[in-house]
Amino acid sequence: MAVLVGDRERDRAAQELQRHYREGRLTTDELSQRLETALRARSSPQLRSALRGLPAGWWADGAALRAALPSPARAVRNAAILAGTAVLWLFWSVGLFVAFVAWLAANGPSLGALLVFPLLWFVVSWLLWTGSRRRRSR
Repeated sequence: MAVLVGDRERDRAAQELQRHYREGRLTTDELSQRLETALRARSSPQLRSALRGLPAGWWADGAALRAALPSPARAVRNAAILAGTAVLWLFWSVGLFVAFVAWLAANGPSLGALLVFPLLWFVVSWLLWTGSRRRRSR
């Protein structure tokens, strides 16, 4: 069964092809054709076909290629973290907006409210998304 590849693997293959071009192993036309193949690759065999005939590297060893790819369980976990973070952020944003409107209705517009609420929204949103990114990278 073919393992799907992502942007990171395609970019890594493109860098390898450019290195081989700089070292004189590929002509400009070959580089162009192989880059197109590598950047359109959806699976590991397609990616390896772009690198076929070149001195072995990280892509030659199937175990190394599988190790470079994220596991399906990790991809599902990261998607769940991202979806959970999005839902949390949405509730946070709506809740803060309701509080902001209630504050304006009760106290009228003031410079403090016009600065504090957007700043609070920005800081908490930033913390939420950076924390999510950290959890997904583990």
